Amino acid sequence: MVVLDKSSSMVTGTINGTTKWQIASDGLGHVLDTYQTKAEFGLMTFPQPNQCGPGALDVAPALNNKSAILGALGDAPPSSGNYTPMSQSLEVAAQEPSMAGSPGPRHVVLITDGWQYCVPYDPATRFDGIDAISKLNTAGITTWIVGFGAEVDAEALNKMAVAANTAKANCNPASTDAAATNNCYFQVDNAQELLAALNTIAGSVSAEVCDGLDNDCDGKVDEDLTRACSTACGAGSETCHAGTWEGCDAPQPTAEVCDGDDNDCDGEVDEDDSGMCSGEEVCLDGTCQPPNGDTGLQSGCCDASSNPPGAGTFAMIGLLGAVLLRRRRR
Repeated sequence: MVVLDKSSSMVTGTINGTTKWQIASDGLGHVLDTYQTKAEFGLMTFPQPNQCGPGALDVAPALNNKSAILGALGDAPPSSGNYTPMSQSLEVAAQEPSMAGSPGPRHVVLITDGWQYCVPYDPATRFDGIDAISKLNTAGITTWIVGFGAEVDAEALNKMAVAANTAKANCNPASTDAAATNNCYFQVDNAQELLAALNTIAGSVSAEVCDGLDNDCDGKVDEDLTRACSTACGAGSETCHAGTWEGCDAPQPTAEVCDGDDNDCDGEVDEDDSGMCSGEEVCLDGTCQPPNGDTGLQSGCCDASSNPPGAGTFAMIGLLGAVLLRRRRR
């Protein structure tokens, strides 16, 4: 649902000699050329019927809606008397039946060239748009914010984009300058920038996502969707099936065995585990070995229990000593 500012400043304000209303209408027409077969588009404008009346539905969301939307945009705002009840209009969008009853992801694209403003102006209402965004969030509707021209309230729009969870990466939520390059909302100041912003948003809205629905309206559900996945043992990828990510092919941890590898991927190799080797053997250098590496004790050679250590050796030493002593005496 495009929620378009129809305040008088959209026709009294111009960019390179063309009214902002005409630029917005042309930009929407170009976007619809590309995306009207991929996503259902609808239109609300504000104020309605005039002055500070909250916005109302002009065209219900549907596929192939370009002609209907451009027809509604043919009725330009008056040159005076229409103000900017932005928050009230977003609240109406949150309750619009054609949005509430729609299956799948739902989005609102706000395009405005001004401040939250009615006559008489009440400064206490300046940030009411943030509360309106919260109501859209509660209704399950994602909101995108587009500020058109230098007269927008950058601070309020930044806060609204953050509340909507559609803030641009690495933005400055505290920015108060519409000319800043790091605003959180889409700041556009000419026809080319407006078209680029709308194409970016429309591409996000109509892209296939893993939700069990045909988001791009090509007759297929969740097709060709993969994403990176990982385990403690490394990286891999998984595929979307019927709205669920599954089949991660990353290496899986296994029970540690005595082989010189980190099988369970905990950063240790062949760590102490009594179950890796049989009997009293221990795991050393990737193989199971007798304790202390003493293969003789385990093979039966010189068994300490049947042949006391050193008995024969001591007898031989004594005999050699006696022989040497006799030779010296001679």
